[in-house]
Amino acid sequence: MTTNQSRRRAYDQIAQLYDRARPSYPAALFDDIVAYAGLTADARILEIGCGTGQATLPLTQRGYALDCIELGAELAKVARDNLSSFPAAQVIHADFNTVDLAPARYELVLSATAFHWLDPATRFIKAHRLLKPGGALALFWHRPVVTDASRPFVDAVQKVYKEIAPELTRRYQPPRRPDAVSTEYAELIPASGLFDRLAIRKHYTATKYRATAYIELLDTFSDHRALEEAKRRQLFRAIEYLIHSGFSGEVTRETVALLYLAQSQ
Repeated sequence: MTTNQSRRRAYDQIAQLYDRARPSYPAALFDDIVAYAGLTADARILEIGCGTGQATLPLTQRGYALDCIELGAELAKVARDNLSSFPAAQVIHADFNTVDLAPARYELVLSATAFHWLDPATRFIKAHRLLKPGGALALFWHRPVVTDASRPFVDAVQKVYKEIAPELTRRYQPPRRPDAVSTEYAELIPASGLFDRLAIRKHYTATKYRATAYIELLDTFSDHRALEEAKRRQLFRAIEYLIHSGFSGEVTRETVALLYLAQSQ
């Protein structure tokens, strides 16, 4: 198993923690998707990598039918529990890279914080094949950003990382301001040659975290999970101490929910 495959599957070991700690997405983001795709009441949606259903639930609550692909058996189980009141949502335990699905079945294919794990050589091709002509693709992630509200903690915690887990700092990119967040898929989607009408939407959120909740969130990040356990626990203790000693037990984490929308050619 490659490092990338191992990190993909690591979430399944912490399904309940992932469900509890990971932030949801703004309601306005789903308004953007529905409006862009022009979804009618009978529209059928495919979700790639549904996790425990954080992005699934808002769409099922709007009455849409979803087929949800999830690689992790435990994540799929939690998703089924979370979606048990919505029989139109079907959770399929499978790997999107290899699962066999009927072509041209869906008005919308979406993926929340999962598309980057898929095979770059085939992910756009397969999503395009599953969409009806003119169907919509929606890809979205939380991206960390920084303003004066969070900058003091962002700067202080980097010193902790450099001291205890410098391997996590080697590829670290300091968060940008909300208006300057990176939009790499703005090039990748058109480059596939399969989608046009690219649109990008950004939804800013500032969330306050007590120390314990912030550590739980960190414990769901794949790069942190990849650390040797003793080092990870040492890192978390140091960050928790920093939050209590330097920030009165509470910090602000700022994100932009970055949404890419495109239409199947």
